[in-house]
Amino acid sequence: MADAKETAEYIKLDLPVGLQQTEPVPAEKRLPADDITISLCDSNDASDIAAGLYEAFPAAFWDHKEPIALRPPEQATRQTRLANRLRAVFLNPKINWVKATLTTTGQIIGVAGWVAPGNPIHNHFRKSAVDFYGWREKLGWSDEEFEEMWKGVDLEAWDGTFSKDDETRKEVLGEEEHWYLAPLYTLPGFQGRGVGTRLLDWAFKQADATSPVTPCYLESAPTARAVYMHAGFVPVGNINFVRRGPRKVTEEEMQKVHAKVVDSEVRGVGKVV
Repeated sequence: MADAKETAEYIKLDLPVGLQQTEPVPAEKRLPADDITISLCDSNDASDIAAGLYEAFPAAFWDHKEPIALRPPEQATRQTRLANRLRAVFLNPKINWVKATLTTTGQIIGVAGWVAPGNPIHNHFRKSAVDFYGWREKLGWSDEEFEEMWKGVDLEAWDGTFSKDDETRKEVLGEEEHWYLAPLYTLPGFQGRGVGTRLLDWAFKQADATSPVTPCYLESAPTARAVYMHAGFVPVGNINFVRRGPRKVTEEEMQKVHAKVVDSEVRGVGKVV
């Protein structure tokens, strides 16, 4: 299999003032392959995943979805609530939580949520997912237990974002089966060491083994766009990317598409054509 991250040219994008581009990892800076174990998570990892999401995602992301005014005073309470919501997702065999574990200590240093082809388009982070997938009934949650898990969350901001993302994914892919990435994170102390690449490759190997190749889809923050472009993803919207197998991505090609994305953001258009 061709390796997009090795063949891609360096892609420098013009980002808004104050945003710093995440850059691809040179081979000499990556952790040795033997230092990382890639395996599937289980529900016992939910608390670690929740902690990692709070640590790795920027404060602005959480301030929007869990405003400070709504938060409990203890971070442990926020983490427990998120972990409890995440445990339900493990009931779906199509949703694979893939972890990168530091071999020497067993610490989880990165996680990818890869949704396999054939799963309905309904983001597993949405509050409505528990009823859409039937998880509430299977787990026997009472209304009180369920609502407790969602305290401190601005539901309009939370569900509004994910439901809009689902609508865009349907527009882009229609009924085409695909791998969907949500989320991907690496703990700050291990970023820039190739951990994310290993987590991406877990699905790429399966997607590229089919004929024709199975597309992979994700939503990305502006700062991470170039990294995904180096992995073969092409922008199809403001934050939306599709990868259709390994390919060499040139800076000229991506700058043209990126310019369309920036223009669509300015004009408020959601899809790049």
